[in-house]
Amino acid sequence: MRLDEEQLSARASLDALRARIAIGGIGGGIYLWGGVGRGKTMLMDEFYDSVPVAKRRIHFHQFFADLHTRAHSLGSMGEALDQVVAGIRLLCFDEFHIDDIADAQFMARVLENIVAKDVTVVVTSNVPPCDLLPNPLFHDQFVPSIELIERVWEVIELGGAVDYRMLGEPRQRDRRFASGVFHSSAGTVDGEPVELTVGSRTLMCSALRDGAVWFDFDVLCGGSTSAADYLDLVTRFDEWVIHGVPILSTATEFAVRRFGNVVDVLYDADVRLTLFAEGGLEDVAGHLRDAAGLARLFSRLSLLQSMGVMVRSEQ
Repeated sequence: MRLDEEQLSARASLDALRARIAIGGIGGGIYLWGGVGRGKTMLMDEFYDSVPVAKRRIHFHQFFADLHTRAHSLGSMGEALDQVVAGIRLLCFDEFHIDDIADAQFMARVLENIVAKDVTVVVTSNVPPCDLLPNPLFHDQFVPSIELIERVWEVIELGGAVDYRMLGEPRQRDRRFASGVFHSSAGTVDGEPVELTVGSRTLMCSALRDGAVWFDFDVLCGGSTSAADYLDLVTRFDEWVIHGVPILSTATEFAVRRFGNVVDVLYDADVRLTLFAEGGLEDVAGHLRDAAGLARLFSRLSLLQSMGVMVRSEQ
């Protein structure tokens, strides 16, 4: 892909950071943000592969879940972070976002510890730091962390309107996810529900068959499930089918956020996803195209093959 001017400018900043690391520079980093499909992950991966130091690259969901698990086990977030970043000089993680006050409070401590440990960080995000934790009821509580990000990391906007993921063939690592199907019908399932153990609790799936797990949208996204649950489950099944997907403008904000987390996890793991929804993509999710923090969800759903007929599963 030929880089545009904004991408070339972002690459130049990453090159400068690489040079600083090469001569022993510590701490600092880059917060690279912009619309979906603008090449943020591509640029970060290119940078990561070219820096010959001890490093770790991880998806934000996985980073958060790993840190939560370790903190719970050790009883100390500081000790947990020590384990996560032990021996590394560079940490890169994709799709930084904060939508929940509990996550914000946890992340505030994480950021302070990362800065104190002089780990260089490069993150990608769909929103600028000032739009993190957008809920007006809680946003002010995260402002000190936003100010820390803006003070310690270079904030770079990758502007432009072109979603390069919508042009040409999907990336090699996205081919299984993009082979999934978006059915404009709520769908039905012939099969027996199965209780799955997820962490210390259980979650009911609609059916299990041939390496695929079937979930009802309300069960998967309407309860108290978390990204950590999805990260656990994604390693156990080759394909996911979610039925009963509603028009998302009628769903609760929390259900939509959880659905976005599901799609993020499946996309990052390149797991095939099939959806049965109450309408076509535009009806179900068109309003998310320009929604802060959710445009990524619309873009990823757009990768699925649209089908206007219902395919009924059979036992």
